[in-house]
Amino acid sequence: MFGAAQAADVDTCAVIREEPGNVSVKTIEREVFKLNAIRKVGLPDDLFADVAPKVLASWRARVATEAPSHLRSHPHDIKVTLLAAYLYCRSREITDTLVDLLITTMHRINARADTKVTGDFVAELKRVSGAVQGRAVQPDQVLCAR
Repeated sequence: MFGAAQAADVDTCAVIREEPGNVSVKTIEREVFKLNAIRKVGLPDDLFADVAPKVLASWRARVATEAPSHLRSHPHDIKVTLLAAYLYCRSREITDTLVDLLITTMHRINARADTKVTGDFVAELKRVSGAVQGRAVQPDQVLCAR
């Protein structure tokens, strides 16, 4: 779906910055697109292992609030470090979001299944109850033969 978005010249950086929408398959697909775009950069998993979480969070916040034109004006080393920190943090955030979306989706599926099973059970109970009321039943008689 979002492979076509790349062909349509969508700003991948802008998409990565977006917050997730409501729980839907489309939102999940969009979050997967973001995560794949970040992974294509090829940042090592342990890139910021020796950086304090507060420092990393401040770098992430700095990139999130600065305009792209202001980011471009930084010296190359600072720009690359800030962008790498931002992408590193966003990949973790997007992964967490995907887990939350999948859990919520599973809860919705489970709730719908419970509603359907309960409805089917009540319908069957009414059918059997109606059959019992419609005739005199002997204690040894089978009510329903399936």
